Amino acid sequence: MLNRLTRTVILFTVLQSPLSLRCTDSMVSPIQANRFNNKFKMFRAFRYNDFRLYWLSGATQSIAQGMQFLTVGILVLELTNSSLQLGLVILTYGIPNVVFSVLGGIVADRTDRLKLLISTRIVISILILGLAALKVIGILELWHVFAISSLLGAVQAINNPSRMALIGDLVERRDLMNGVSLFSMVDQSGQILGPALSGLVIELFDVGTALFVNAGLYASGIFFLVFMKNLPVISEIPKTAILRDLKNGLYCVWSSPVLYTVIGLAFAFTFFAMSYRQVLPAFTQEVLSVGAGGTGLLWMGAGLGSLVGNLILASLGDYKAKSIILVGSLIAVCMFLALFAWSTWYWPSWIIFFFLGMASTGFFWPMANTLIQLNAPSELRGRIISILQVAPAIHFLSALPLALAGETFTWPIAVTGAAGITLLVAMLLGVWNPTLRRSEAI
Repeated sequence: MLNRLTRTVILFTVLQSPLSLRCTDSMVSPIQANRFNNKFKMFRAFRYNDFRLYWLSGATQSIAQGMQFLTVGILVLELTNSSLQLGLVILTYGIPNVVFSVLGGIVADRTDRLKLLISTRIVISILILGLAALKVIGILELWHVFAISSLLGAVQAINNPSRMALIGDLVERRDLMNGVSLFSMVDQSGQILGPALSGLVIELFDVGTALFVNAGLYASGIFFLVFMKNLPVISEIPKTAILRDLKNGLYCVWSSPVLYTVIGLAFAFTFFAMSYRQVLPAFTQEVLSVGAGGTGLLWMGAGLGSLVGNLILASLGDYKAKSIILVGSLIAVCMFLALFAWSTWYWPSWIIFFFLGMASTGFFWPMANTLIQLNAPSELRGRIISILQVAPAIHFLSALPLALAGETFTWPIAVTGAAGITLLVAMLLGVWNPTLRRSEAI
């Protein structure tokens, strides 16, 4: 299966190179082209050269980000042995991440998105390299982690809206759902490889070495970005004030029932259902009695599930009943999260985590991104995606109350409560509210 997938990606790369395009245009009949497109429709966004380069760059960033959160989590536990301190570090990351997320969308609509991505990637690499150096030298203190985490939160918030908005510039509208799904597949592959790589490096070496590897991965993705050439040029930089730009984006969301319903579901999903992600090292240590290696393996299970979900979603093409996938997957997230909360055996928890990953970042999140991009005007896309990107940012804020609830009550009660609140919102906005079902955009 792996060889077959590899041959498919290589075949797309060869056929879509500038040299081969001149040959295939004259040598391949329309019928043959249609057969090719039907056979490989799951990967049709790879027809675009810039998308392929962007996909490869996204792979390095996703692996690096998967490493980052687990490595920093283990680092804090090494320094303090306190899940409360871990929650505070995540809160320190989350506050600037929320504040700067919307600003990142405004910047994405005003500047060259590619140059912005390259610049922020360089800064992220330098910050993590600094954290690694402090750890290896032996002078790292907790306040260093707080300071660097807050800076990372701000820079990555500016990076994220451009990262998602750029997909709409790389593929045609009819291939947008496929492109978003394939790019989400990259994120989930990073979720598989990043934490697993982090756990492996920490077990074999130490946290400092893992941080150096993390910084190197962030830097390596810049190589692919510099070869992207065919992006649309910004014809005119908006001369309006930043606050007016923000107001225009918020007004667009408020005036579109589909946009505010999807964003409402996304906020419930990230703030409640996904709050466990940043305190998972503390959860697994207390409930499942495993360390960095076992936690990394759990993330690998979730990443595999997400990858399967992304591939299924990519194979659906321009599927019409998108609301069914969106709402159904969110309800499934709540069910699997509650099951995971009460499981005290590692391998059953791993299987549940696999399906949790499939439902959450395999189906729900890429579908939410697709609906936003399909319903957002191109000139406002960066701002509206930045509003959506506030949703994953706020799950860093919810980590602290979840950690407090876990210490006050128990982890199973705290996580089940988060799942229950998410289910209630899913029923209110997705099932009892007919907006998504009635929308012609879906």
